[in-house]
Amino acid sequence: MAGNTYAGKNLRIRIAGKTVFHATDCSFTTSRTMDAIASKDTNGEQVSPGNYTWGVATSYLVANKPDASATQVGTKEILDTYQAGTEATIEFTTEIVGDVIISGQAFIESINLSAPTNGVATGDASFKGNGDFVTEVVA
Repeated sequence: MAGNTYAGKNLRIRIAGKTVFHATDCSFTTSRTMDAIASKDTNGEQVSPGNYTWGVATSYLVANKPDASATQVGTKEILDTYQAGTEATIEFTTEIVGDVIISGQAFIESINLSAPTNGVATGDASFKGNGDFVTEVVA
């Protein structure tokens, strides 16, 4: 809800409108280049904001999602999207009224699958934003 902190368990990444199955962690990051402006009339460096890049990342448990699930995306779909090199609509949101949605178009930049002998297999996927991201409030 607006005015409250976001519960991490509610904050999810959605790929083409579907949440990542068994997600354990997610993040959004953005950074902007700062172009240096130097002249003989200034002491120190001044900067002007340049372009920015953005991306999202998620960690998840590797599992076969239920066939009947039309609201989640699993490891196979993530790998298929990566192999095809197709752009996907990405959202970073809680879906709770009053909270912020960050969305945009992105490509899957990297995937890492790990399977320790004494543990559960996990996956990580990193998405590189293509163009601007948009922020809006869940209505």
